[in-house]
Amino acid sequence: INTPYEVNGNFISDDTNLADNSGILRHVKILNSGITMQEDKEINGLSLIGVGSGTVIENITVDLSDDDGIEIWGGPVDLTNITVTRCTDDYFDIDDGYSGTVKNLTIRQESLGNAAIEMSGDTAATFDGFTIVQDFSNKEGGIFFKKDGIGGHFMNGTVTDNNEIGELGGAIHSQGVADIANISFENVTLNGTSTEPRFTGDSNVTLEAEFNAGTGNTVN
Repeated sequence: INTPYEVNGNFISDDTNLADNSGILRHVKILNSGITMQEDKEINGLSLIGVGSGTVIENITVDLSDDDGIEIWGGPVDLTNITVTRCTDDYFDIDDGYSGTVKNLTIRQESLGNAAIEMSGDTAATFDGFTIVQDFSNKEGGIFFKKDGIGGHFMNGTVTDNNEIGELGGAIHSQGVADIANISFENVTLNGTSTEPRFTGDSNVTLEAEFNAGTGNTVN
């Protein structure tokens, strides 16, 4: 079920024009952005609502957002060469059936923020080529399956979890029952200095089993 964009309820993603062309966004740096208008109504570094596959989004940097770095509500738009650093909430957040492919995603969490990638609302996006270094997570971990029914496909990536004991969320964290039938891992490495489990949360056992059943995955 698609829900209104949290800042402006007039914008709701749908599937009436999946090939929508909203233009080209290429070689852009979004710096010192994001603001909380009121509780549960925040502006992110980059927000995309129902953006279609005809849109080009490439070579984007988001740094120092006072909320999410990038958040996407629905749509199948692809993103390529994305770097997100120093956000106070989630670094890359997808909701409401987003189904695109994110290629070459780099996230560095140093001393701020919650999840590196947060997924909610029946999403099943593809992440192909990603590097997540998590030196801190206030909660939710590196890759966060939020609530029931969340899927996702992860290929050719690394999650380095350097969280200290007591910080919340492992390399892969879950809340609720993940959609295991719509989840896959291929050539993914989980490593880091954290002594906490790499898989945490409600679906940790089934997600770890799916990870181990994939091709080329390693846990160090």
